[in-house]
Amino acid sequence: MLTKSSQSALPHRQISKSPANGAPRWRTDYFSTVGGGKVTSDPQAFLIEMPMNDQILPHFHVVDQFQVFVSGAGKVGRSDVLLPLTIHYADRFTGYGPIDAGPQGYSYFTLRAQTDSGPVYLHQPGYREKLQPSKKRHFSAHAAISTEAVLANREQVTVEDVSEKTADYDDGLDAKLIRAGANMSITGQDPKESGGQYYLIVNGSLIHQDQHLAKWSVMFVHATDPALSAKSGPEGCELLMLQFGKQ
Repeated sequence: MLTKSSQSALPHRQISKSPANGAPRWRTDYFSTVGGGKVTSDPQAFLIEMPMNDQILPHFHVVDQFQVFVSGAGKVGRSDVLLPLTIHYADRFTGYGPIDAGPQGYSYFTLRAQTDSGPVYLHQPGYREKLQPSKKRHFSAHAAISTEAVLANREQVTVEDVSEKTADYDDGLDAKLIRAGANMSITGQDPKESGGQYYLIVNGSLIHQDQHLAKWSVMFVHATDPALSAKSGPEGCELLMLQFGKQ
C-alpha cells in the first residue's frame, strides 16, 4: 500500500507554462513521475492545476485512468460545465478532450494503476498507428460532498455508487464514495479481484497507521494488499474509492 499526504505533497508543486496561453500551470506529483516514454508497473498519481481559460487538447493514453476534478470549473469534450467533484474514467487507447478551464481555473487529479508513457494527441500525425484495441469505456459522474457540520455528525458509515455504469462491468471496475462521521472505523473493498484501488480524501481527514491524512491525500492499494483499514478523523471523512478492472 502506498500513501502520500497532501501535507507532504502540495508544498512541492512544480510550475510550467501552459502551451495554450503561456500562463502558469502547476503539477504536484504524488506517486511516480512522467514515465519517460515507457509504461511501468508503478502507480502514478498527480494533481494538475490549470490557469484560467487554459486548454489541454484531445488525446489518449496507453493505460487506464481516473480523473477527479476537484476545484474551479470547466468542460471535458462536449460536456456541460463540470463542477467539483466530477469523476471521469477512460480506458486505455480511448480519446477524450479537450479539457477547457473556465475563468476560475480547473484542477484535477489523474490516478493510474500504471505509469503512462505520455499523452498521444489526436491532432498529431500518426496517432492512429498508435491505437490498440480496448474496451473504449469512459464515463463522467458527479459526487456531492457534505458540509462540515453534516459530515462530523454522520451517525454511520455509508458507501454510495458514484456511477450506475460500473454495475455493468465484469472486470471489477468500480467507483464509490465512502462517508463517515467523526472517529469511525472504515474498511475498504477487497482489492484482490481488481487491478488496484485508489482512495482520495475529498473531505475531512483519515487516520491510517497513526498517520493523519488531510483532504487531497492519496492512497493506492495493490491487488495483493489487504483491504484498507482506517478511521475517520475528528471532523469525519469522505473519500473516493476508485477501482481499476482486473487485467
